[in-house]
Amino acid sequence: MRGILKSQAEDFVVEEIPKIISREEDGKYTILKVRLTNWDTNRFLIYLARYLGISKKRITYCGTKDKRGVTTQYFCLNHDFDPSGINIGDCEVIESFRSNQILGLGDLLGNRFIIDLKIDDPDIATVRSTYDELNAKGGFPNFFGLQRFGSLRTNTHKIGRLLTMGEYEEAARMYIYDPEFDTEDYRINFARNNDPVAAMKEFPETLNFERSLLGYMIQHGNLKEAFSVFPKNLSMIFIHAYQSYIFNRILSMRMRIAESMNQIFPGDTVMPVDYLFNPDKRQEISVNSVNLEKIQGMVNSDRLRPTIPIFGYETDISRGEPGELEAQILGEEKLDTGMFRLPGYPDLSSRGERRIISVKPLNFSLIGGGILDFQLGRGIYATSLIREFLKENGS
Repeated sequence: MRGILKSQAEDFVVEEIPKIISREEDGKYTILKVRLTNWDTNRFLIYLARYLGISKKRITYCGTKDKRGVTTQYFCLNHDFDPSGINIGDCEVIESFRSNQILGLGDLLGNRFIIDLKIDDPDIATVRSTYDELNAKGGFPNFFGLQRFGSLRTNTHKIGRLLTMGEYEEAARMYIYDPEFDTEDYRINFARNNDPVAAMKEFPETLNFERSLLGYMIQHGNLKEAFSVFPKNLSMIFIHAYQSYIFNRILSMRMRIAESMNQIFPGDTVMPVDYLFNPDKRQEISVNSVNLEKIQGMVNSDRLRPTIPIFGYETDISRGEPGELEAQILGEEKLDTGMFRLPGYPDLSSRGERRIISVKPLNFSLIGGGILDFQLGRGIYATSLIREFLKENGS
């Protein structure tokens, strides 16, 4: 099937579905519901903090969103101001109110997506049949989407791998210049001359993260601990991207041996899921030969879902055949899970967790022609579902 994803911002609309947020007129926090066009969440947060003249640490949000698209998001500000005075390009304040409830990452039920794939009428039937096939096989694979690895320079996981391996200076240098992606003279000049003062004069003002690293190098003479100048949530993106890369590799390998996304194996760990397929991570159930049949029935009825580790320093490898796949990937990466405890950047250490391997969209429908309208739980990538529709005939 032929289609186009994100040909323009309005083709990819995302609306957060928040948990219930209490409202109090004299609340400590200001809650903003904003509609952003082509704004990366982290960059908007930094811009908003500067615009209001406050520390970015006083602003939190429920979920991160990719730059390309129109997104409706909730931000929580520990700051008393008049939201009606906000005038930022490509930002519309839809609603504001006070609350004593601080919002944090993950305080969402999920997201609603309205996506125009620009498909022809004959392909609409293909979308419907593909959707039915996916549901029959347990849903679509819960891959981390490509945007997890960077929007333009898809090297975020490579930087995360270097950090995990303790190669801190190399990680910072790759952020500034990666020969696989970068062709700009100012990046090449820095790699060739290793002169941060000259580079600071050449790098555009808009590249504030790169310039922060260069500023650190000017002050300290090296880049070994340069990521300390980044906000923690930004630096964690690199570690999360590498964890996501490993997860995707394991899931791809699992799909080669499983008959469907629902199939479970002795040694698996499953979790209960809600109607949006948000897992209850407090309840991990181990699968063995005795309970296999019972658990398989609960997976088939969408009450449970098998999981794969997002490896961290407290994550255990699965047992049985799932564990063999995981051990193979870790071996190929030359990775020990204890390496996710970063001595040089302790704040970036990651305990790890588990992620369900498949998802079904809720309230899926086709609006008009090729516009898809559906809901997904938090942390689930719409692009992973769209990929299933567009990969027909090599598209």
